[in-house]
Amino acid sequence: MKSFDYAALPREQWAGGIGEVRDIVCWPVADDFAWRVCFTSIQQNGPLGQFPDIDRAMVLLKGKGVRLTSPGFLEHELVEKMKPFYFSGDVRGQVELLDGPVQCFNIMTRRPDWTAEISFVTDARNLPTSHSGVLYVLKGRWEMTGTNVVQFAFGQGGYWFPDDMRKGALKPLVPDSQLLWVDLHPDG
Repeated sequence: MKSFDYAALPREQWAGGIGEVRDIVCWPVADDFAWRVCFTSIQQNGPLGQFPDIDRAMVLLKGKGVRLTSPGFLEHELVEKMKPFYFSGDVRGQVELLDGPVQCFNIMTRRPDWTAEISFVTDARNLPTSHSGVLYVLKGRWEMTGTNVVQFAFGQGGYWFPDDMRKGALKPLVPDSQLLWVDLHPDG
């Protein structure tokens, strides 16, 4: 498992200055990824990036929400925190802030080879070692056991690739702990 801390992730400004991105992991390479997971902060209205052959998912973490639009293809208000919204990256669109800046968790997977499933976890479970994944702590503290023991607190997380993980289990260390879990697996 490779660990990360939100505060230490490098920041990159979007073209046009509407926000910034903090990449967690982009596999296998940034300009031709099979899947990518990142945080985005949006400070003003602007274009929604187009990513042909990519399936996207967004989770609102902070803020009142955004409206995602592409005439004839996409019309969605992302206002409910911790509820994933899945959509196609094929279309060019617009992002409109509903009431101030937002922070989102984003997942992109190359179609038809990869799929992402997002869930919110509050209990102990085994990690799937046959495919990749990303964890991000939303509340509390967590411990991952396996080859090594790693603890995560709010704002921290980890990711793994199938060849990295032989076994692993995850458990909350304090009551009311919650994490965002992205299960990334190949299709077919």
